[in-house]
Amino acid sequence: MSRRAARQRSDDVADEHRHRQFMHLLDAHGGAVAGMLRRLCRNRHDAEDVFQDTAARVWRHLPAALPSVRNPAGWLMTIAYRAFADARGRLRRQPVAVGAAVDGRDAPTPDPVDAAASPPDRAAERSETFDRVQSAVAELPDPVREVVVMHYLGGLSIGETAAAMGLSAGTVKSRLNAALRTLRGVLEAPE
Repeated sequence: MSRRAARQRSDDVADEHRHRQFMHLLDAHGGAVAGMLRRLCRNRHDAEDVFQDTAARVWRHLPAALPSVRNPAGWLMTIAYRAFADARGRLRRQPVAVGAAVDGRDAPTPDPVDAAASPPDRAAERSETFDRVQSAVAELPDPVREVVVMHYLGGLSIGETAAAMGLSAGTVKSRLNAALRTLRGVLEAPE
C-alpha cells in the first residue's frame, strides 16, 4: 500500500470515528438540547435553526474538545446556549410556556405512576399547579428565565450555567433566587 493510500485510509478511519462520536453525542443528548433550545427560543422554527448551528459547532470542535470533556451534556448545552445567544437578535419573539409542547412532542407531564396512584382530583390539582408554574416561568424576564432553563431544564450546575452564560456564579444564584421568589408567590397566590 502506498503512503498516499495509507494516509487516505487513516483519514477515512478518523472521519468514521468522528462521525460515530458525533452521532453518539446527538443520540444521547440531542433531545435535551433541542428541548432547551425550544424553551429559550420560544418557537420551534428558531430552535431548529439554532440546533443546526449548535450541531455545526459541535462538529467543528469535536476532534479537539471531546477527549477533555468531562460532562458531554453540559458541553453541548453550553454550545447550544452560545449559539442561541449569538442568534438572539434575529429570533422571532413568541411567548411559549417553558414546559409547553412547542411541537406537540415534548411537554413534560406529571409522572403517570404518581397520577395513577392519586385520586383524580389530586391529579387535576397537580396538573393545574404545573400549568401555573410553567406560565409563571414563561413570564419571567429573559435573563432570569434563561438561567432557570439552563439550570433546571438543561441540568447544568450553577458553575456550568455561569460558565455557559458568561456570568458569575453569584449572578446565577441571584437570578435563580429571584425566579424562585416569583414562582413561590405564584403558587401561594389564590387562583
